Amino acid sequence: MKTKITNAIIIKDFDSEPFLGELVIEKNKIVFVGEKSNIDCENIIDAKQNIVMPGFVDVHTHSAMALFKGVDSGKKLQDWLYEMQSKERLLSSSDVYYGTLLSCLEFAKNGITTINDNYHFCDYSAKAFKDFGIRAVVGIDQRYSMKKFLNEKELELKYLEMSKLSPLITPSLYCHSIYNADENMFSAIQKLAGKYNGIVTTHASETLEEVGKCASQNDDMSPIELLESYGFFDKKAVVYHATNVDETDIQILAKNKVSVCANFGSNHKLASGVAPIYQMSKYGINICLGTDGSASNNRLDMFREMYLASTSQNILLSNASCFKPKDVLKMATINGAKALGLNNVGTLDEGNFADLIMLDSHGIDNTPCYDLFDNLVYSYGTEDILMTMVDGKILYQNGKYNFKKSKNTIINKVKEIQKKFTDKFY
Repeated sequence: MKTKITNAIIIKDFDSEPFLGELVIEKNKIVFVGEKSNIDCENIIDAKQNIVMPGFVDVHTHSAMALFKGVDSGKKLQDWLYEMQSKERLLSSSDVYYGTLLSCLEFAKNGITTINDNYHFCDYSAKAFKDFGIRAVVGIDQRYSMKKFLNEKELELKYLEMSKLSPLITPSLYCHSIYNADENMFSAIQKLAGKYNGIVTTHASETLEEVGKCASQNDDMSPIELLESYGFFDKKAVVYHATNVDETDIQILAKNKVSVCANFGSNHKLASGVAPIYQMSKYGINICLGTDGSASNNRLDMFREMYLASTSQNILLSNASCFKPKDVLKMATINGAKALGLNNVGTLDEGNFADLIMLDSHGIDNTPCYDLFDNLVYSYGTEDILMTMVDGKILYQNGKYNFKKSKNTIINKVKEIQKKFTDKFY
């Protein structure tokens, strides 16, 4: 089946000018992008001169933590994490499945078409992504849950099982952090990543407390230096946060071609600091963005992350032009795809997967419009999303979901799970 989107303001990528044209999708891939197509299609979508652009790529989140939205607010990271882990011990695999589905509703509503997820019961998260139809890179950790630890053979089995689950699901290898995993755990995921050419990911240098403790226990090394000593950067690696790094750390990340995923909403709420992504970008580091989980951010919102990514650097450096809007949009799309090794995602090029979103171009947020990219970064919000498509399938359109379980079914299930943690009825 072929679908044609007509009369659209198309943003093919963020190095090209938007244009009024058409886009044709055959099965799950884009086969034409241009002003006018002569291809006959069974399904026609009139975009009514609304914007069609690549979907957002959320490079760091813990989707099932939607179950803990707003819990233990007002704490700094280490105190917050201690309280969170005490609650995570009560989670079942079914809880994680439904918590992940709740986030999928938010991803689709907010124009996020690809996510990189790290959480307990990773295979149940992956099943939720597959069932919903979201493209996901899912991290497999030896710490399968707060109560179960995988040995290396079990870790590999999980990796192979997830590899076969769905074309939408890509497994990766994940260690939480240097303070929550030892060198042997990092070694296990590095070994498996080498065998299957996978990516490795971890949190690093998120707080000054983490950096100071690492230095005191490891011959004055920073978390980034310690990870390099482990050989962690010998594989394709993504580091989450990198909020508290110095020039030596940045040089190590650049030398090893490590991608950095900044998480401004979460870092601001937990008072962790501000990642110096402008300095990183000057060293050629691939900068991408993530929301982190709803428990530390409350919104899975890449518009907010783009705004904070740009404005935080302006404040840090007293410079109102650190990044051009197009560069921030790349952080939220193609840079994330590159970090995750997804070669057919992040732009609307012919041959790429049909992972795209449609946004209202006629409303208040785009009126007047002198610079569309500027409006997208600084004016637009999730309320402007009209349609979200992943792999050629519409997941969300005009407030309605295309999913076998209703929104209310998922919400009610999550409210049942909530009773494990509180007796509040609202």
